[in-house]
Formats: sequence, structure tokens, C-alpha cells
Amino acid sequence: MNLSIYLITDDAYLKDRDLYRTIEEALEGGVTAVQYRFKKKPTRLMYEELLRIRELTRSFSADLVVNDRVDLALAVDADGVHVGKEDLPPDAVRKVAGNRLYVGYTVNSLQELEEALRLPVDYIGFGSVYPTSTKENYRLVGLQALREAVKISDKPLVAIGGIMPHRIPEVLKTGCRNVALSSGILGFRDVRKAAEEVRRAYRETLRQLTLLGEL
Repeated sequence: MNLSIYLITDDAYLKDRDLYRTIEEALEGGVTAVQYRFKKKPTRLMYEELLRIRELTRSFSADLVVNDRVDLALAVDADGVHVGKEDLPPDAVRKVAGNRLYVGYTVNSLQELEEALRLPVDYIGFGSVYPTSTKENYRLVGLQALREAVKISDKPLVAIGGIMPHRIPEVLKTGCRNVALSSGILGFRDVRKAAEEVRRAYRETLRQLTLLGEL
């Protein structure tokens, strides 16, 4: 499981682009995991797209995570599945997937995080760290809450929500080592360059934290 630079697909940023080439450019730029997240596509189309994306992610040694649909994740031999509060509950997902998939779960507060730590999940998405246009009715948690979440979680956290390339340093300085981006990569015309900027900021921040003895 390598979710350090975690791309989440979004209809709004992909509707006028070639899906496969755009994801390939993000992978070339340094993305380590791709979450396939589409809500309105027919199941057959999602399956066919996922088969091709599975090949792409494998060629870059990157993870493939499927949002919500554990059946599709299993069918294409994905690495993981990610669910939220309105999706199939994590314990039910685990019954279906067994150990064939790792399971991610989204929370929007420290209280929800404490509850999620008792669930059969492998990582937890925590946010929204910043204001975001990707999701409606999101809940803003902020950097301080992310810092507290890192202290209490014994499972890997993925910071999510409004994360842009220039915000990578302050996110990593909370102690969180995984960042999820959608508009932060797909919102730019040059997707590969945006991903490269994220990777550069990620590596440089970790280098600086190492020099300061904070890792």
C-alpha cells in the first residue's frame, strides 16, 4: 500500500479529456496510487475502463483503488476499495473482499476517526483539510485537526480536501505522510507537470524534516 501521492479521479476534470492518457500523465509525474471514482457511469463501462487503468497502474508500480464498488475492485484485481459513510459498511466490505483488498474509509472529524479506528479498515481518509470545490456539503476540519488525528491514529491517514501542490509542505508538517489530490493535479492543464510539482514538494519537505530531525 503506497498512498503517499494519491490521485482521485473526478468527472468535472475528466469530461473533456482522454481518461487513460490523463491518468498516464499523472503516473508519469509521480502519482503512487489512483482512486477510480465515478458515480454516474454504467457498471459495464466502469469495468472496461478499470481493466485498462489496472494495466496502467501496474506498469508504473502504482496502486489502484476503486471507490465504493467492491465488486468491481475484485473483478479487475485492484489493490484496494474505498468507502464512505453512505456506502457499504467496512465490516460488510471485509466479508466480501477478505484479504484480497485493502479497505479505506473516510471520516470528517476527530470523533469519527476514533470510531473508525475500531473498524476493519486499513487506512483512513481525513478531511476536508482545506475548502474544496470537488465535493458538495463537505466538512472543513483544518490542519490542526489533522495534526491531532495523526497523534491518535494507529492506522495510516490520508489527508484529503483542497490540497494543492503549494500546500504539500504544511500538510506533511502535521505528521501525515499521505496526500490525496483531485483538483490539485487534474485541475491543471499540464497534469504531468502538476504531479511532478507535488512529488518535488513532497520529497523536498521530507528532506527538510529529516535535516531538522523531525522524522
